[in-house]
Amino acid sequence: MFRTILLCSLGLTTLSSAATHNITSIFSSSLSPGAQIFLPSDTNYTEDVTQRWTTYDAPTYIGAIKPATVKDIQNIVTLAASNKIPFLATAGGHGATITYVNCTNGIEIDISNFNTVSIDASNNTMTVGGAVRFEDIIPPLYEAGKELPTGTAPCVGLVGATIGGGIGNLQGLHGLILDSLLSVELVTPSGDVLIVSTSENADLFWAIRGAGANFGIITSATYKIYNATNNGLAMSANYLFPASENRSVWEIFQSFDETLPPELSLTAYSGFNQTTQEMELIVNAIYYGPKEEGVSYLTNFTALNATETNLMMVAWPNVTSSMAFGADGDACTTGSYLNTWGLGLAETNIDTYTTFFNELQAFSQAHPDYSGIFVVDRYSSAAAAAVPANSTSYGYGYRNINSHLLFENSYPSDNSTLDNAVNSFMRSIRSQFQRTSGFSEMEIYLNYAHGDEGADVWYSPQHLPKLSQLKSKWDPDELFSFNYPVPLP
Repeated sequence: MFRTILLCSLGLTTLSSAATHNITSIFSSSLSPGAQIFLPSDTNYTEDVTQRWTTYDAPTYIGAIKPATVKDIQNIVTLAASNKIPFLATAGGHGATITYVNCTNGIEIDISNFNTVSIDASNNTMTVGGAVRFEDIIPPLYEAGKELPTGTAPCVGLVGATIGGGIGNLQGLHGLILDSLLSVELVTPSGDVLIVSTSENADLFWAIRGAGANFGIITSATYKIYNATNNGLAMSANYLFPASENRSVWEIFQSFDETLPPELSLTAYSGFNQTTQEMELIVNAIYYGPKEEGVSYLTNFTALNATETNLMMVAWPNVTSSMAFGADGDACTTGSYLNTWGLGLAETNIDTYTTFFNELQAFSQAHPDYSGIFVVDRYSSAAAAAVPANSTSYGYGYRNINSHLLFENSYPSDNSTLDNAVNSFMRSIRSQFQRTSGFSEMEIYLNYAHGDEGADVWYSPQHLPKLSQLKSKWDPDELFSFNYPVPLP
């Protein structure tokens, strides 16, 4: 959830004083008539150019270019490289790693023109442009009687989520989003265009499925698609619980550690209500099957003292808007100051969850400007774990994660004291959860990583050596090394 394609190039050691460059004079003659150049001084710059979901540790830009053709992207890459100007390619704008802060005085390549969707229902494939978001593919797939795993924030870029793994409430049935990826068209660091698949440039295809931001800009991608489950209908149930019920909720979550059905997903949202000075807890359940079957898995939640509930059958295009009593739009607000952290768990430790819940309440009470949200995504790992761990570069043990934790810390951007307090709190909490995670080493869904964990955690010790060798082959100058960078050997 909440992630996108954000690819940054040009290593730190090669950067020049890009702020002195006149990007109009450098790039305009090499672009097609449909391409556009924008400067921060332009009146409508923030409306014309895709903005980031979070401004925390954000890259800085001297301008933006909106290419109209693949050739435009090739020319931008080669000219930026020769002029030592860093750049990011942006689709949904949800990349949140702190490693982006090292991309300074760069160019935003806004690829939003690459937004086509083509469905071949008879062959069960779909080809999309690199900027397509989940909300662009769900309605046409539904109309065709098809589906594809997606995240739960509709505005997140499909390709960006894919190359970092891709989790969501259909993964119990179809695996990670990257497991459905068949091929991509890629602009490489050298400015070449390649088709990348299991039959063409297979080593590169292995690498981009888990570490794609390190190897180029994806302009289009083809996916395997599936017949709609339960005719495209799902049960959605929401429960709002008071703080006093939090331990009971975690006990129910623990009961699903070994038995979560593939059709069922659970998401918990915890936050502090500044009016009541109490924590609140929302649980959403999505079940891709008949209502009576879905309800049978929720009897323990129903038995608790929820202060508000709703339960409905919804069509697939309405699933995300039904979650958390319709709060999905919050994930699509851009320009917020959000300091995100994450972790993956193999098992649920009730005491750790309960202790953190109470500590989050105390921290929120002590810092009135703070409004953090704690999200727990529970998806069946069976389909993802059935795919051989070495078949992609996605972290070796990450297919066995049962719970994906996401900490979204929101507060004013001009409060360095609170910055330090939040980061200290998060490091402590992450360590607490790690000790009872059920994993011997830190495991994390890449798109939820804070950015301080290191390459061994992002890509796993098992896959990092091969990735480093491929980095040396395809990007020896480390041009694409700001998004969870893969180090050279």
